[in-house]
Amino acid sequence: MNKSMQWPVALGSGLVLSLGLLAPVARAAPAAAVASGSTGVAAISTVAANTATTAKVALPTGWRTRQAAVAAKLHLDVTPAREAVDRALNPDDYTCGPTDLDAYVDRLLSGMDAGTLDFLSNSGVLDFPTYDALLFGSDTDARYALTPDYRQQLSKTFRDVKRFWDISSSDIQLHAMHGSVLEDPVRLTRLLTVLYGLPKARATTYAKEVVAKVAATPAFRGGDNPIFTLNAFAFSADGEGGIFAGVPDKLIFGDGILDALAAMGISDVGPRAVMGHEFGHHVQYEDNLFDSPLTGAEATRRTELMADAFGTYFATHSRGLALNAKRVLQTEKTFYEVGDCVFDSPGHHGTPLQRERASAWGAQLANDAHKQGHILPSRTVAADFEAVLPKIVAPDAG
Repeated sequence: MNKSMQWPVALGSGLVLSLGLLAPVARAAPAAAVASGSTGVAAISTVAANTATTAKVALPTGWRTRQAAVAAKLHLDVTPAREAVDRALNPDDYTCGPTDLDAYVDRLLSGMDAGTLDFLSNSGVLDFPTYDALLFGSDTDARYALTPDYRQQLSKTFRDVKRFWDISSSDIQLHAMHGSVLEDPVRLTRLLTVLYGLPKARATTYAKEVVAKVAATPAFRGGDNPIFTLNAFAFSADGEGGIFAGVPDKLIFGDGILDALAAMGISDVGPRAVMGHEFGHHVQYEDNLFDSPLTGAEATRRTELMADAFGTYFATHSRGLALNAKRVLQTEKTFYEVGDCVFDSPGHHGTPLQRERASAWGAQLANDAHKQGHILPSRTVAADFEAVLPKIVAPDAG
C-alpha cells in the first residue's frame, strides 16, 4: 500500500480497491491538482475541428506525474476506461487480450476521432464521476441511487454478504456512480475545488468547458456513455485525514460496469460476483489483511487474488449466495481472464490463470464446507489462502 506520496493539497491517503478488470497503466485517476504556488488550470483553449472536438483543457505542467501518484495512493490506478483509451491512442503498447471486455470497450470508443480520444485522455473527465461519487455520494442521496434494473439484486446481495462475513460492516454504504455529474457544472465545480484545490473562478470555467464538450459530443451521450463509469470499487478512509476524513466506507458500482456485464451476457451472476470480490476488500480492511512482507506488484497481486477467493467462497457457499460453482467460475472467467501481464506494476492484479486459480480455490473451499454447513471465520479463510498462494502464483506458461 503506497502511503508515502507527498501532495501540496491535503488529499489524505484513503484506500480504494477497484475490480481491476484491465491491465494497469502508468497514469490514472485524478486529472490535475494544484502544485505548490500553481494557479491551477494553465489554460483552456478552443481548437478548430468538428463538433466532436470543440474544446481541450490544457492542464498544468507535470500533471501526469501528480495524477499517477494520487491514483496509486487511492488504488484507482487500474481502471478499464483509462486502459482502453490509452490502448486506442497507443495500440502497440498493449499485449494482453483481446477479451470480451476489450471488444465491448472498443465498441464504446468506436467512431471517436483522435481529438475526442485526446480529450478523454487528457481532460480528467474519465475520473470525475468516480471522485464525485467517492467524496459526495451517499446511499440516501437519490442522485447516487443504484440503477433501477439492478437495485433489487445488488441491495439483496449486499445484505447477504454483510450477514455472511464476520466483520463489522454496518457502516458500509452501497451506492452508484453516474455520468450525470458531467452534465452539472455546479457539481463539477464543487469537485474541482475540493479535490483538486482549484480556485472557484477557474474551477467554474473548467467545469463549464467540460460540460459543454460532453454535451456537444454525440458519442458521450451526455455523460451516459458507459466509458465514464466503467468500474466498481471498495473504499475505506479509516484513520485518514484531509478531504477524505469522515468519508464513510463504501462499495460503489458504476453504471458502466453493469452495462458491460449485461453486454457480455452475464448480468444474472456477474454483478453479484463483482460485489463478492469488492466486499472481500472490506474484509481485508477490517481484518488488517493488507500487511505482508510483500511489496509493490507482488503485494497488490496477493490482495487481489485473495479478494477473488473471498468473493467466490461467498458466491458458491451454501449459506452465501449458493450459486452454481461452474456458472460462477464461467462468469468470473469472462472478466478475470483479462488479468494483466504488467508484472512489475504496483497495480498488478495477477495473470488470467492466477485469478482463475484463486477463484477455483475459493469455490472448492466452499464445497468442502458444504457438508459441515458452517462458514469459516474470515481470518481462517485468509490463512488458508496464504498457504496456497505460492501454488496459485506459480509460473503458468503452458
